[in-house]
Amino acid sequence: MASIDVISNDFLLLSVGDGSSKPSTIPASRRVSPVRDVFTDDEHRLLNAKIKKCFSAFRKWNEEPDLSSLLSQIIMDKRLTTLTTDEAEEMINQQPFFEVILRSVWHARLFKEVRQLGAFAVENMHYYQINVA
Repeated sequence: MASIDVISNDFLLLSVGDGSSKPSTIPASRRVSPVRDVFTDDEHRLLNAKIKKCFSAFRKWNEEPDLSSLLSQIIMDKRLTTLTTDEAEEMINQQPFFEVILRSVWHARLFKEVRQLGAFAVENMHYYQINVA
C-alpha cells in the first residue's frame, strides 16, 4: 500500500471538473480530464445521500463533523483508494488544502468533488505503486 506521503504529494492537486455551473473549490489549473470520474451522476447522488444520512446528527445541530471521518466516508467505495480515519487525518494534516475542500463540500452537501480528486483514483495508484514502489 502506498504511503500517505506518496498519495498526498503526488496526486493531491489532481481533480476533475463536474461540468456544472457551480464554481469548484479546486482551481482549474489543478484539474484533469473528467474521464477520470468513475461514477455516474446518479451514483454520486446515491453516495451523497448515504453520507448525509450517516452525518445527519451533525446537520441537525449545525455542527461540523470530524473531517477525517468525513473524508474516509466520502471515499469509501471499491472504485476508489480508501483511507482509514487515521490515514485520512494524516493526509489532512500534511495537506491543509484537503481541510478547505472538505469544509466546502460539507456546507454544500455535495461530495462529488472529493471523489473526483486524482489522489483517490485506483487505476492511478495501481500504476504508481508498480512503477515507483
